[in-house]
Amino acid sequence: MTRLAFRQAARADLRSIYRYIAADNPIRARSFVLQIRTRCTLFREHPLVGRDRSDLAPGLRSFPLGGNVIIAYRPTPAVVEIVRIFYGGQDYETFFRAGNDP
Repeated sequence: MTRLAFRQAARADLRSIYRYIAADNPIRARSFVLQIRTRCTLFREHPLVGRDRSDLAPGLRSFPLGGNVIIAYRPTPAVVEIVRIFYGGQDYETFFRAGNDP
């Protein structure tokens, strides 16, 4: 089975999301981050489920989780790499088009 790996930036994104929500509701923060991580496991069995975003970076795909989260990932035969997790109204398309490391 394909391995799932979170890039350092994606792990930092999860920590930021957790801290933001935990300021008001630590229990919800934990469950929300777990929901994101659980959704990422879907990509191991269905790596092409997300939208192709090769226009932003080679091999990049994106998947929305509710209306507030976009998961950017890159599937390969050996590993599905979670690249970034954008929360809220962040303009992730501009982030990648600006040449930031995907």
